[in-house]
Amino acid sequence: MIAVITGSTGLVGSLLLTKLLKDNATTKVISVTRKPLGFSNPKLKEVIIPDFSNLMDHKDEIKGDVYFCALGTTIKVAGSKENFKKVDFDAVVNFGKVAESNKAQSLTVVSANMANAKSAVFYNQVKGETEQALMSMQFNRLVLLRPGLLMGERIQKRTGEDFAISVMNVLSHVLPAKIKKIIATNVEVLAARMLKEGQNPAPKIKIINAVDI
Repeated sequence: MIAVITGSTGLVGSLLLTKLLKDNATTKVISVTRKPLGFSNPKLKEVIIPDFSNLMDHKDEIKGDVYFCALGTTIKVAGSKENFKKVDFDAVVNFGKVAESNKAQSLTVVSANMANAKSAVFYNQVKGETEQALMSMQFNRLVLLRPGLLMGERIQKRTGEDFAISVMNVLSHVLPAKIKKIIATNVEVLAARMLKEGQNPAPKIKIINAVDI
């Protein structure tokens, strides 16, 4: 099985990439990034594409059986709402188009808790619009995971998230387990669930909310 992954330099994607490289059912991993990963592996093929608006021009290079998308940023990191949308909507949808064109067995995508195209919150709105765009495509299987606050150690620090994680670590001792799962998601658990769902043959569209991850 050939796996294609994008977002593999990020928090969730890097963990998923490691799991794919160790997975016996995965014979080859194609990583689609804007910059080199900085390491090699016999199963790994890197495809460097600086501009993700050109992903379809490279569809033959990134042809696989199962596709995984862990792309995501924040408005603060992106610098503007426009740049944020280029990553969390445009790049994700373009990756989906490649998967659709290559008749992938599955596409598994990290979305967000409370994703809703009609939300008054810009972040949730964009995530919801992205989900709608993907669901309008023709996939054998589409999996949308909606995690809460990602609990893990980032290479690139995000001050707001670091503060929220600190608060969550304190509250985790008093909150019920179900509430904790809705609010926050362990990135190791999320990456493992992505791998499992990507290899699962059914159903056609599956949305997994934070409480069920």
